[in-house]
Amino acid sequence: MSVARRLFLCFLGLLTCAVLFVGAMYAQEQKPRGTALGTQGSSQAIAEGRQAFESRCAGCHGLDGRGGERAPDVTTRPPVQRRTAAELFKIIQYGIPASGMPSFAMLDSARINALVSYLRLLQGKTDGAKITGDPQKGKALFYGKARCAECHMVNGAGGFIAADLSVYGRTRAPEEIREAITKPGKDGGTSRGVVAVTTRDGQNFSGVLRNEDNFSLQMQTLDGVFHLFVKSDVANVAHQAEPLMPSDYGSLLNRSEIDDLISYMVTAARGGKSDADSRGRPKRDDEDED
Repeated sequence: MSVARRLFLCFLGLLTCAVLFVGAMYAQEQKPRGTALGTQGSSQAIAEGRQAFESRCAGCHGLDGRGGERAPDVTTRPPVQRRTAAELFKIIQYGIPASGMPSFAMLDSARINALVSYLRLLQGKTDGAKITGDPQKGKALFYGKARCAECHMVNGAGGFIAADLSVYGRTRAPEEIREAITKPGKDGGTSRGVVAVTTRDGQNFSGVLRNEDNFSLQMQTLDGVFHLFVKSDVANVAHQAEPLMPSDYGSLLNRSEIDDLISYMVTAARGGKSDADSRGRPKRDDEDED
């Protein structure tokens, strides 16, 4: 074989490799990274997506995704709900520059998939949002046997000492709610312990510490009443390590009853209106656009 022919065949081989490489790169660019949503809807993915949404998206779209001063509703608007998961992935990844939506291309595919999973939860369209319990039985448990209402409030009814759960079920997957019920305190600090305060004149108070500085402390007793103490009048402050929420719900309630509680919390949250809705926020000009 002549030298010229060998050089030609070598050049042809290099050209073929180059064409195949460019073609592969073009195909990769045309297809959004990681659109295989194999883990979409899982509790872990939804929890990660909630964290990402609250830190990156809620400032414009609102904590519940129903719109804010700078961005439209992305949960109840039909044009957004009609989009496929792959379309939502692409919007998050590349943004919509014309409408001011920034690109989040710095996020890896797993994090974007988690955001899509959480957005589907807010829309009520993810597998992770399916509930099997009876919300009416769950309501009876909430205000009865489970005694949740002694500390928690839902839609204006219940106690004041613990978190208001009116919208809690709207932004969490059922399995995440189940874990919060059966394993309180695992979230790393949202379940506050009880503080016992003894004053110098012998009075005893038990409740949740709300505020404290170098000179005073404020606590809320289990009946919902706030008490302000000057530290010079306090003899002792004892912190209880255990969370205020009981840790025995896994044995006190059977799985079916916990399903009913979860169903009530999710149903109550979906039936309520967001703060923006209750204020009668005017509709943005771009909210009817696809």
